[in-house]
Amino acid sequence: MNHQPKGGMCATCAHAHQNCSHLPFSAMPPLSRDGQTVIVRCTDFRRRQP
Repeated sequence: MNHQPKGGMCATCAHAHQNCSHLPFSAMPPLSRDGQTVIVRCTDFRRRQP
């Protein structure tokens, strides 16, 4: 099973230019499943300030 963060969250995150591969995506709340992929809500998400 592959876990990945919701792409829209990544695009607007303050950490968008950092490498987030160390985060525990498999422990994050699932939003949807598509075959072998689980889309999760990233618990490290911080909205980028304008």
